[in-house]
Amino acid sequence: MVKPIIKIVSLFLFLLFQSTSYSQVFQDIEWYDVDSLKQRLTDQEGTEKVNTLNHISASLSFEDYALSKQYADDALLLAKKLNYQEGVAAAIRNFGYIQFYQGNYPHALNYYWESLNIYRSLGKEAIAGRILEDIATSHFCAKNVQKVFEVIHEAMRTFTSKDEHGNPVGNVRDISTLNIRMGLVYRTIGKSDTALSIYLNYIKTGEKHHFEITDMLVMTGLVGLCYFETGNSDSALYYFHKALEFPEVNPSIKAMNSDHKRRMGGIFFAIGQPDSAIFYLTAAYDWLSRSGYLMQSQKAAMQLGEVYSSINDATKAGFFFNRSEALLDEMIEKNSFYRYDSLKYTVSWGRDLYLPFTRQVMRDFIYDLAVQLYDKMYRFYLARNELRLATRYMLKYTQARDTVMEFGRNREFIEIQTKFETEQKDKEILSLSQDNVLKKAELEQSRWIAVGLAGVAILIVFMAIILIRQNRLKNSQQTLLFQQRLLRTQMNPHFLFNSLASIQNFIIKEKPEMASDYLSRFSKLVRQILNNSVEEWVPLEDEVESIENYLELQKVRYRNMFEYTIEVNEAIDQETTLVPPMLAQPFIENSIEHGFKHKEGKGYMKITLKLNGKLIRFELEDDGVGRNKALQLLKSQDKDHRSMSTEITRQRLKVLSKKTRQKINLSIVDLKDELGEAAGTKVVFDIPYKN
Repeated sequence: MVKPIIKIVSLFLFLLFQSTSYSQVFQDIEWYDVDSLKQRLTDQEGTEKVNTLNHISASLSFEDYALSKQYADDALLLAKKLNYQEGVAAAIRNFGYIQFYQGNYPHALNYYWESLNIYRSLGKEAIAGRILEDIATSHFCAKNVQKVFEVIHEAMRTFTSKDEHGNPVGNVRDISTLNIRMGLVYRTIGKSDTALSIYLNYIKTGEKHHFEITDMLVMTGLVGLCYFETGNSDSALYYFHKALEFPEVNPSIKAMNSDHKRRMGGIFFAIGQPDSAIFYLTAAYDWLSRSGYLMQSQKAAMQLGEVYSSINDATKAGFFFNRSEALLDEMIEKNSFYRYDSLKYTVSWGRDLYLPFTRQVMRDFIYDLAVQLYDKMYRFYLARNELRLATRYMLKYTQARDTVMEFGRNREFIEIQTKFETEQKDKEILSLSQDNVLKKAELEQSRWIAVGLAGVAILIVFMAIILIRQNRLKNSQQTLLFQQRLLRTQMNPHFLFNSLASIQNFIIKEKPEMASDYLSRFSKLVRQILNNSVEEWVPLEDEVESIENYLELQKVRYRNMFEYTIEVNEAIDQETTLVPPMLAQPFIENSIEHGFKHKEGKGYMKITLKLNGKLIRFELEDDGVGRNKALQLLKSQDKDHRSMSTEITRQRLKVLSKKTRQKINLSIVDLKDELGEAAGTKVVFDIPYKN
């Protein structure tokens, strides 16, 4: 599939229709000087005023959603009054921009499709092709990659079709933009070699037809990145050096060249040349931080911290890690990549030449950087045995990771919704297409109209039954998956902050070895919980390791208040057997917190995993005080307390039962001794698994 695409792109890049040069800041999106347009607006009427209102709305769509909508509303109202359909279509497209830049991809797609249909009805195929680019970009942001390819191919067919004069509908800029979209998609799915071929063809075309200098600089840097991603560091450095030779005729080139130096520093560090890495990273950091580019200077400082740490220069490593944290704090406060608002109109990253950064994109990216930085600083201070600082950054890392995961859940919901609504739209289009074919057949076969209508009716009923069944199955699967994800988000461990308090206690009492050991175990367990909480299935050996790690931490925390054993049947291959994560943790926690905590003397817990047909049976038996006494003691301390762990696990097992179509039972038995007194608790439930 890849080679034909490259051939198509290469062919159309050289079938150039006219040479175009762009002087505006952003390429391939509508963007105008808003102040100038507002001055003209006062003297305009009719369709000219509609066009200006739409231009202002498009220019504001990525930075002032409310004001952009106001201008689009005014344009739509006036266009309808004038029966100016092109103005109506442009206003509706602006509504799509507004929704896209807010991350509401399903709504954006609905507006884009509505605008596309109007433009096509007016014969405006060139604009229709550009709206298809908007649609492809929305699908890309929603991670609907297969749909991106489909829409880009449709846009390519549109641009290469002929108008009424026999000329191609699209121009060189249209074809080039599709080329860029293709390259980005291939890089995203790990096919940087394919993206590299596309970008090299783009540069040849740009040199031949005198593309705008900033555009060519960005492409040169992208070629360097693709070479590095495919393991060719020498060629990557060659193209980055080539990028540095571009004349700095505008602020964007100055900013991009500093970021290219930062990327070169990263390459030198990756290939084991720390001196060269420090040279380029320092130059990048000095200029970017002084000029107010917060995001790139923060990354440069973080990279310098890594390089100095690798050569055991702890003083400079600590300095640059702290500078990186200060820049990160500034970004979080401003929710921006820039110290000065005017910098958002320069190109400093590369991608922003074609798609400006929105507030939501910046927020997500900033917290991803926070996770990276806090993790590096935690490791740095832990290696130096500075436990107070290690604890501080471990906590910051955990909080930032929780925030990123929350953003991720929101994005997943939007992605699922986008894919679902796209499928529905495709079915509607298919249905309309089939209706048109049937109508044409009826006209051509009028002599057989009675037989034809009967056959069509049967076909429609048959297709409706199939479509309804497929929709029910897909909706059911999506609902079950979504329910399971929501239920897993409630399984966060309750002992996090108590464990951090224990670490602090060890530090205060000057027990560094115990603190270091506890912190190491704690960080490992937190990582396991964070990783497992976003996976549907994990290897059984990882789940058992998490349980063991958790129990060891609890033993230290409660001063060996209990002992335990874990037995896994030899017939189970722990490495290849996959199970849903974190099902057992609430019951283990209950045994410790409620069974052993109030027991006189040391408690004992036995955990057994064995095969039970096509399921794995989990058994947990303890000799604690029993559920009734534990509940009485708990209510005496907190009368409003409600334990949700058992109910959450019941719901998870219910969802798993539906999804795997296997009956899964949960039983909790109160154990009694010979005198009928409480002698502990036994929990038994079955776990579905797959190999």
